[in-house]
Amino acid sequence: MFRIVLGVVAVALTVAALPSRKPEPGDLALMLNEEEFEDYLDSWLAVEEQSWVNASAAVQPRSGCSIRVNGDLGQPQPIFIRRSTNTYPAGTGNSGVIHLNTGEEVIVSCPGSGRTILHPQQSASVQTGNVQCVSDAQVTGLGWLNGVGEFGHLTCTSHSFYEAIATNERCYNNHVMLSVGFVVNNVFHPLYHSCFDQTRLEVLYVRYEQNPWNAVHQTGVTRPSWIAGGFFPGVAINTVYTQVQQKQAIAQLVGSALADVYVTSTQFLARGHLAAKTDFVYASGQRASHVFINAAPQWQPFNAGNWNWLEQNLRQRIGEAGYNTVIYTGTFGVSQLRNANGHFVDIYLNGGTVPVPLYYYKVVYDASRSIGTAFISINNPYYTLEEARAMQFCTDRCRNNAAFNWLRWQPDRLDIGYSFCCTVDDFRRRIPHLPEFTVNALLS
Repeated sequence: MFRIVLGVVAVALTVAALPSRKPEPGDLALMLNEEEFEDYLDSWLAVEEQSWVNASAAVQPRSGCSIRVNGDLGQPQPIFIRRSTNTYPAGTGNSGVIHLNTGEEVIVSCPGSGRTILHPQQSASVQTGNVQCVSDAQVTGLGWLNGVGEFGHLTCTSHSFYEAIATNERCYNNHVMLSVGFVVNNVFHPLYHSCFDQTRLEVLYVRYEQNPWNAVHQTGVTRPSWIAGGFFPGVAINTVYTQVQQKQAIAQLVGSALADVYVTSTQFLARGHLAAKTDFVYASGQRASHVFINAAPQWQPFNAGNWNWLEQNLRQRIGEAGYNTVIYTGTFGVSQLRNANGHFVDIYLNGGTVPVPLYYYKVVYDASRSIGTAFISINNPYYTLEEARAMQFCTDRCRNNAAFNWLRWQPDRLDIGYSFCCTVDDFRRRIPHLPEFTVNALLS
């Protein structure tokens, strides 16, 4: 921990000496380890997202409540459910502000054994209660709050409990669709869904919604420990990602000398989010992204480089363009490394049970406009540029296309993830994971 603090301080001092704003996180992909990068990304986005919002959408209404994502939400955070729609509250456009009408009700709950709501003006201890908008960010709760209180003072005795469940839905190759979310009033409210191959311990894809509201997320959220959720029986999946264990696993496949070359202080396999922590607005949702059915082995500079650029740029673009999308973000194939004889071998962790993916992808689809695009990156810094280009299975629709100027990745950078994008039809010809839907044009 001491080394991490020193690393972040060193980066902060370097950045402070620069004449312009902080460098983008992707520019530091080869400088920071996994936790250092996450800390820097959080601090960078806390400033950067303020320039993304649609200021006109954040104007205070004539009546009712305006609750800011950053400023009016406390932690440990309850789960908020809009009573009129029985859904998580969404804001107006990409404003980062939730508007409630006077008298509108929000269900407040702290799911999990023994958890209760905390508020300075509470008159009764409850796990779930309703609050009504009064004005500004003030609410009242009949029967359990005294008078009028601040919405942001609503917290829980400990972090809300999220869970992963098997659903009745089937996904690619008849796998059971899993869902992660929260139970409020005996109703499960999903955040995202995972098409998971429990035999190969492989996440095929994670499905979730991204709308203009997602352009601004709550900052300053502590990261929880990752959990297995009971879907990795007999495998200590968190330990599998330690550099010691991954180097041992790779050494069994290519030899110890080469394992020391491949796994270094700057190139190692991280727990790569599929649905990013920052893709979720609320602190509760960000914490719930740390489930291993939402992760796969990902080389850290790729995780911090082109993959991160895609995550942040795409979320910003969706907010600015007003798209209402479903995102399928997943993995395909097995990455390879050369052994001592120069032959490529498939790379797995944990003695051959956890595949290291070759491709990571995000397919973004707006059903109301019938538009979509597939973004793909190669998860291997050790291919040559010629080898990576040979693995590009479609005409790249993003290169030299002004419609994608918002995407700031560096697609030819092997060390941070060789990248390209396809039409959804071309993507399906190579990767068959997705359910059927109609796409008539690119989402740009």
